[in-house]
Amino acid sequence: IQTSLLILISSGYTLLQSKLGELDIVLPICLMVAFMHIAFVVVDKVQPDTSSDFSDHDGVKGVAFCCLRLGLYGWFLYAGHTTAQSAGTRVRSFLRTFRVVASLYFLTYPVMWMIQPLVAPYYRKPVMEMAIMAAQVGSNLWLANLFMSRGTFWQVSSLSASPLPGGQSPVRFYKDD
Repeated sequence: IQTSLLILISSGYTLLQSKLGELDIVLPICLMVAFMHIAFVVVDKVQPDTSSDFSDHDGVKGVAFCCLRLGLYGWFLYAGHTTAQSAGTRVRSFLRTFRVVASLYFLTYPVMWMIQPLVAPYYRKPVMEMAIMAAQVGSNLWLANLFMSRGTFWQVSSLSASPLPGGQSPVRFYKDD
């Protein structure tokens, strides 16, 4: 859910437009990614445990999740770059901060996956899972603050659009919104 939300926002949803319109391809792709994640977990649970696996992140599953996360991060960066090119100064400024914080979320798994072999085998699982949980909790808190406050995101998004005469918004307000 967080990954899909971050990609939607970096694609310009609520920043450049208030309807999915051109972004309607994003939702099926996000569903496909969710099903891939579920398939990875099911395949991992069906396979027997081996003596060389010290955590759920070892072996083929760890490589697959790492590649999936890096692919999603690449998509996020591309979407953010495309949105920034067609946006104003305020939206570009918001996207810079958004890109940095979201990068921490996207890159936690690949970085920890690469560090994992350096940790003693009996500490790998707790270290990896604590890092992933810390990234998810931090991301949840940051997103909650982003959406619940009337900060920069609210100011640059279509959420601040007013249907009243004289209301200002970075996007055009349409009657059918």
